[in-house]
Amino acid sequence: MLDNCYKVKKIIYKQHCRCFCPIGQRHYTNNFTVTISPEETIPDYCEIDQWIAKNLEGETLLIEDAARLLQQWLETELSCGVSVLDEVSDAGHGAVTVEV
Repeated sequence: MLDNCYKVKKIIYKQHCRCFCPIGQRHYTNNFTVTISPEETIPDYCEIDQWIAKNLEGETLLIEDAARLLQQWLETELSCGVSVLDEVSDAGHGAVTVEV
C-alpha cells in the first residue's frame, strides 16, 4: 500500500476473472468494478490482481460469493469503505449484476 499523500477521494478499479458455478455447472466471467474510498493509504493494484488470481480465478463459486470474498478481503486490507459490483453476462442464465 501507498501513503495517500495525493488526497485521493475515490478509486474505481476494474478487473475480471473466471469462476465455475456449482449450480449451473458452467464457467462464467466476473467483471468486477470496485469502488474504494481511501483514507490514509491507497492500494497497490498489482496486489489486488494477484489476490484475485490466487483466490478467485478458476474457483467454484456463486457470483455472490466471488463478490463478497473480494469485498471482505479489500475491507480488511484497506480499513476503509469498499463496494464491489460484479457483472456476469456469460453464465447459463440472463445477465446478473450484484453489489456488495
